Amino acid sequence: MKASDTIYSALRRRLMTGHYAPGSQLKEAEIAAEFDLSRTPVRAALSQLVAQGLLVAEANRGVFVAEWTERDLQEVFSLRRLLEANAAGLAAQRRTDEQLATIIAVQARMAKAASKTGPDATAEVQSANNAFHRAILTASASPRLIGICDSLVDTPMIIGSFYLYDRAELARSLQQHDEIVRAIAQKDFEYAVSAMSLHLKSTFETYMSKRRAAGA
Repeated sequence: MKASDTIYSALRRRLMTGHYAPGSQLKEAEIAAEFDLSRTPVRAALSQLVAQGLLVAEANRGVFVAEWTERDLQEVFSLRRLLEANAAGLAAQRRTDEQLATIIAVQARMAKAASKTGPDATAEVQSANNAFHRAILTASASPRLIGICDSLVDTPMIIGSFYLYDRAELARSLQQHDEIVRAIAQKDFEYAVSAMSLHLKSTFETYMSKRRAAGA
C-alpha cells in the first residue's frame, strides 16, 4: 500500500469516528511527523479527503474538518430515505439466500455489541450498523444505487450518532432493523420500503434532538 493510501485510510477512519472536532485544522507537518513520512503523501491524502467533502480547504489557511449544518443533515437523511428505502425494497425482491443470511448475521452482531457497555462497544455497534446497511445495498443488486448511496452511508456525522444514543434508543433502532430483516426475508417490497423509511426517519429525529440538546 502506498504511503498516501495508508495516511488516507487512517485519517478517513478518524474522521468517520469523530476523532477530530468539526472545524479543527489538520496540519501537514504534524501528520507527517506522526506517521514518520514526508509531507508529499500527506498532501495527497488530504486532497483526496477534501474531494470527498470530509475536509474543507481554505486558501492560504489550510484544511479543516468539515462542519455540518442542520440543512446538510436534513439533505443527507432525505436522500437516504428516498434511496435506501428503495434499495431495501429491491433487496426484498432480489436477495439470495446467502445475502439474507449475511444480513441476519450482521444484525445479530449488532445486537450482541449493543448488549455491551463502553466506547469499544459503541464502535462495534457502529461498525455492525454500517455493515447492515451495506449488506442491504449489496442485496439490492443495483450498481447505480450502490454507487449513489456509498458516500451517504459513510457520512461522518451520521456514523458518529451512536455515541449519542441511550439504551432505549439503541433498542428501538435494533427493533427497526428486525422489521427490515423480516420484510426482506418475506420478499415483500412495500413492507421493506416502509420499514427502512421509518427507520431512517426515526434515526434522523433522534439524532437531531440530541444535537439540539447539546447545543451543536
